[in-house]
Amino acid sequence: MEKKYELNGHKLLVVFHDKIIQIKKPRALKKFLSEDIELRSQVLVNYIKQDYFNFTGKELMVSNDSMIIEIWGHIFASHFAKAMKNLIKLKLVEDAADFIIKRSDYIDCGENEVDLNRKFWDLFANFKNLIIAFLPKKIK
Repeated sequence: MEKKYELNGHKLLVVFHDKIIQIKKPRALKKFLSEDIELRSQVLVNYIKQDYFNFTGKELMVSNDSMIIEIWGHIFASHFAKAMKNLIKLKLVEDAADFIIKRSDYIDCGENEVDLNRKFWDLFANFKNLIIAFLPKKIK
C-alpha cells in the first residue's frame, strides 16, 4: 500500500509494509523539511503512523522521536555527503560520498525485528533536543 501526501506544496510518497514504512522521493522530503523541520517532521510522522494503523489495523511500533531522528539522519547524511563531494574532488571522497548518498536516500523506518538500525535510532532519539540545536535552520 502506498500513499501520496501533499504537505505545504510538497508531494511525498510513503510505501507501507508490515512493520516497516519507506519514504520515497528524498528530494521532496528534503524540501519539505527545509523550513520548520521540527514541526513538519512531527506532522509527517503523525500522518504516517495514523495511515499505517488505518492500512494494517496495528500500530507501527516505532516511537515518533526515533522515526524523526532516522529521517533527519538520512536527510542530513545525504546533504553533507553531497556537499563534501562538491567541495573535495578526490576519487576516494567522491566514492565515499556516493555510497552515503545511495544509502541515505533510501529511507525505511521499521520495527526492531525488521529494521536492523532501529536500536541506533532509538538511542539517538533520547538526544533529539540536542540534535535539533545542531541542525541547520534551513536546508538549501
